[in-house]
Amino acid sequence: MDGAGLSDHERRALSAIEEDLKGDRSLDRILRSAHARPRHRTVAACLLGAVTLALLIAAAVTVSLPLIWGFAAAWTLTVVLALPLAGEWIRRRWQRREPAGRP
Repeated sequence: MDGAGLSDHERRALSAIEEDLKGDRSLDRILRSAHARPRHRTVAACLLGAVTLALLIAAAVTVSLPLIWGFAAAWTLTVVLALPLAGEWIRRRWQRREPAGRP
C-alpha cells in the first residue's frame, strides 16, 4: 500500500467485518473476561503473599512444625502464582522500552 488509504470496496468489506465482530456475543464476553483475570490473579497473589508472611513470622516465633509446613506450602503456592505474573509484567516493560524502529 502506498499510503493512499483504503478503496471504497475495501472500506465496505472492513465495515462488514466490524459489524460481524460487534454482533458476536461470545467474542465480546471472551474479550471482556480476558482483562479481568490478571487483576484477580494479582489480588490473589498479594493476599497469599500476606498469608505467607504471617505464617513465616508465626513459624519463626513459635518454632511449630505445622506452622513451618504451612509456610512451606503457602510459599510454594505464592511462587507458582506470582512467577507468571512477574513474567508478564517484565515482558510488558521490556516491550515498552524497545525502540519503534527495531524489527
